[in-house]
Amino acid sequence: MPAEFSPRSPHPTEEMRSLVDDLYHGQINDAGLARMEELLLTDQGCLQIYVEHLDFHCELIDQADQTPPEIAALTGMQQYSQASAARESRRQLRMTLMMTASALLLMLGGGWIFFSTFWISPEIGTIISLSTHAQSIPSVELGQVVRRGEKFDITQGVVSLQLPSVTVDVIAPAQLRWDNHQRLHLLHGTVVVKVDPDGRGFTVRTPDAEVVDLGTEFLVQHETQNGSYVSVRRGEARAKLLDWRGVPTKVIELTASRAAQIQRSSEVVRETEYSTEQYLPVDRSRGGIRRLTGVLRTISDPPGNLSSNQLTTPDHMLVIPERQVTLETDLTVIGLSGPVTLPKGTTVSSYLIHYDPTQSVSSISRGSVTFFGDIAAIIGTSVGLAATDSLFGNPATIFETQSFRELELDEDEIQISDDRKTASFYFGTDPPAYLDECRILVIDSIP
Repeated sequence: MPAEFSPRSPHPTEEMRSLVDDLYHGQINDAGLARMEELLLTDQGCLQIYVEHLDFHCELIDQADQTPPEIAALTGMQQYSQASAARESRRQLRMTLMMTASALLLMLGGGWIFFSTFWISPEIGTIISLSTHAQSIPSVELGQVVRRGEKFDITQGVVSLQLPSVTVDVIAPAQLRWDNHQRLHLLHGTVVVKVDPDGRGFTVRTPDAEVVDLGTEFLVQHETQNGSYVSVRRGEARAKLLDWRGVPTKVIELTASRAAQIQRSSEVVRETEYSTEQYLPVDRSRGGIRRLTGVLRTISDPPGNLSSNQLTTPDHMLVIPERQVTLETDLTVIGLSGPVTLPKGTTVSSYLIHYDPTQSVSSISRGSVTFFGDIAAIIGTSVGLAATDSLFGNPATIFETQSFRELELDEDEIQISDDRKTASFYFGTDPPAYLDECRILVIDSIP
């Protein structure tokens, strides 16, 4: 039975002849030179073949140009030496390049660490309002600067940010990233955006959609299963469906009191029922408040009981949005600066400042609140508060009836800014009753 054919490796002497031929024909490569050197150092037979083959090629050279054999032999050996030196030079060059590349990588890595450590991304806005239980990863506080590229995971409450000509309220739970002062990337959750005329073009981007402001107040909500919901409270907005590449494929224009559902997986863009319920957490916690400073906080839901020691605030003061009322008759209230008369038809929003630190007060009770509208009056007497509780107070809230509820002007301080947009506070903490309250009336519109 014939034996199976199996390829065999060439004998080292045959391999050496082939390598020497390649050398003298200029066809040998680095691997061939390395193999030739290995055979010469490890195999005496290969060394003999090399010398014999060298003589043969030298004779050919001699016949070709009448060069003496000894010179031709020397030339051949010099050629090998030069080829070996060239190979070594290339190896050294590769090592040098590798070391240089490694050094560059280390330098770049170190440079990036230095760059990322000392270079600070541009400022794009600030935190202007926090509800009482607001929590975020990383943590945030009033007045904190927000920078381009920062990512926030809002786990509780409502966090409000002020960008140039744009106010953004974030309703927990939500995760978002600030691309720049003109664009927000909403990964999940809900944001309410209010845009001044100068901020036209502000964009909210979700995994499904891109919503571009056309001068408006709008809401964007994104959920993984349901896609993106967009509604416009005032003005106009343009919503676009994005494909997997982030390229717009469909567009819908929305005007006031209209909403749309947008979903990439089903390629759906359709109008849906408009609802104001999604805006309630912002309306309840912030209303017409533009900005807070100091230890002031808002509250998301109307409190049930504001009697002494019922809603304590040891480390903050509360700004509680109350009712918005359109007056059916002229109304005169006693403000800190005297009587103020509001004419019939005026729309007024009320905000109650509540501070009840008890004995465990842990911070200085200073802060300010700035509104979109003008401050008409600040009511700080117990008589004035009681007289307006039923008109402006939340119907389900129980108020303190004792006179210590009022401000003591010998130790409590309030100032109204010249443009009547901002009220600044300092409340004292004299025992035995620590409760201090005042009511701020803000004009939304006048007849």
